Amino acid sequence: MSTTDTVRRTSRPGSRPAGRPGTGAARRGIALMLPAAILMAVLTVVPVIAVLQRAFSDTEAFSRLFDAPNFGRIMLNTLVWTLVSVVGAVLIGYAAALLLRSPYLRLTGAWRGLFMIPWIIPGVVGATVWRWSLSSDYGLVNHWLIQANVIQHPIAWLSNPDVVLYAVAMIQIWTTAPFVMLMVSAALTGIPAERYEAARLDGASGWQIFAYIVLPAIRSTTWIAVLTLVTWALNSFTIIWVMTSGGPAGASTILPIQLYQAFQRGDQSLVSAIAVLQLAICAVFVAIYARAMRSDLEELS
Repeated sequence: MSTTDTVRRTSRPGSRPAGRPGTGAARRGIALMLPAAILMAVLTVVPVIAVLQRAFSDTEAFSRLFDAPNFGRIMLNTLVWTLVSVVGAVLIGYAAALLLRSPYLRLTGAWRGLFMIPWIIPGVVGATVWRWSLSSDYGLVNHWLIQANVIQHPIAWLSNPDVVLYAVAMIQIWTTAPFVMLMVSAALTGIPAERYEAARLDGASGWQIFAYIVLPAIRSTTWIAVLTLVTWALNSFTIIWVMTSGGPAGASTILPIQLYQAFQRGDQSLVSAIAVLQLAICAVFVAIYARAMRSDLEELS
């Protein structure tokens, strides 16, 4: 076929113009996404702008927030709460996902279903059950630990200022670890079996397979899970409020609890200032995540 014939065929009426493939499909895709994008903007961007406007219209609220005598302790509590709950959920979620991949484990579906129960239970219900279970007077946890000779006297899980933050962080781990297990399990299924077989033929140990095959393959999933857990921890309210209301003596008060306490007092300026501070902290973690993902994409390219 000559070049002239090719030009005549491509310029036939009704045919797609050469050099602009898929333009109509792209426009249809944008048109279909537009309602969802507008709805997302109305539900997320507009409230954020409203909070920023309210916060910076009264900058005195930031002074009251930063000069408060308990501000340093609340920030330290928020940091400890976030670190403990995120690290614990990642470790337990990873361990559960790897255990469910074991060829020696039977009834895998049943175990996966049982492990997902804490994530399905409503937050208020789970926190209330754990508040009863951790009671120093009639709690089952102290009863079981004493029966097992682990402790000699009941531990004041929710009334000891040195223990309470770690106790409520354990409940946050109990709630969020199934999410990590689900994400990691899905990522593990994407690793080809040939990689495991090749590594075993080369004499790699179980730890070497985990370190050099599994971890790099699910690194992107891990970053997404960590970012999600950090966001949940920084915005967590139900567990702490139901179990301790931020006590005793502010030992378990984190930023969302302080925000709600300001809301109860009707201090809208302080509420907006705390919300802006939380937004700034979340933005730092999002920037770290974006930088890590960009490095991964550059390595792949």
